Amino acid sequence: MLKFFIFFYVLFIFACTAQPSLEERPMKRVALVVGNQDYKDNVLDNPIHDAKGIAKTLTSIGFDVHLTLNSTEAQFNQALQNVKSKIEPNNTLLFIYFAGHGNTLKEDSNEQFLMMTDKNETVLISIYKLYDFLNKAKARHNVMMIDACRDYKEHYVPVGKGKKNYRGNFRGVSVRSSDGFKKEEAVRVVDNYAHEFPKSTLISYATDPAQKAKDWSEHDMRHSPYSYALIQHLADEEVPIGEVFRRVRESVLNETNRTQGNSEITKLEKNIWLVPKRAEVAFAPPL
Repeated sequence: MLKFFIFFYVLFIFACTAQPSLEERPMKRVALVVGNQDYKDNVLDNPIHDAKGIAKTLTSIGFDVHLTLNSTEAQFNQALQNVKSKIEPNNTLLFIYFAGHGNTLKEDSNEQFLMMTDKNETVLISIYKLYDFLNKAKARHNVMMIDACRDYKEHYVPVGKGKKNYRGNFRGVSVRSSDGFKKEEAVRVVDNYAHEFPKSTLISYATDPAQKAKDWSEHDMRHSPYSYALIQHLADEEVPIGEVFRRVRESVLNETNRTQGNSEITKLEKNIWLVPKRAEVAFAPPL
């Protein structure tokens, strides 16, 4: 009887001290943060401040952050590869944040384009390139935030006449020069990608479709309304990610008199807590 008791006691101790399985390991946290503002036309004031603020906030809650500022197409592609090398498939929570110029190229289109800072040509990268990246990277969950305009209009602000209001700078293949006349310039559109929405992904846009995104906040002139709200709420404790973005939306709507409000497209498969309740893990399952 004593041997029987000792056997089960040893088995119990072994079960309690055994290493966790692959599924029980803390989920990695990796982030790519991009701030583009030094464009050859219509330079913005705040995307670099925004990117640095978001990077600092994500670092404070456990993310391994890759920060890239004023990215050309080549630098952006390299940043994606650097981040991909850090992703452990099916065990990584991946964040991507972009601040800079953006627009659609066709009226009533949902395909967002992000502008790089190449000086010899205007390079517009389709959001579907990021879809393709996420599908190949195979992180467990993805959260992407786009702080740029989503409408079709050109938001030209003449050089030397105050702060740049909006984060949209192009329409088709023409832009307006400082003397008020339109000029043609080299534009390259990077859009040869499938439109398959990545699994377990949430995309948050700074605006609804066909809206403009402001470049500066009344609360802090160094940040956009969207990034200001993100910095305030990304580290909120004990709330799921959906509630974080609801709080961000409330803040942006209130500040802009409801002329701008972030909107989300989500196919997340589980709730995510960025700062879980009394748990030092990167991902907390739903209760």
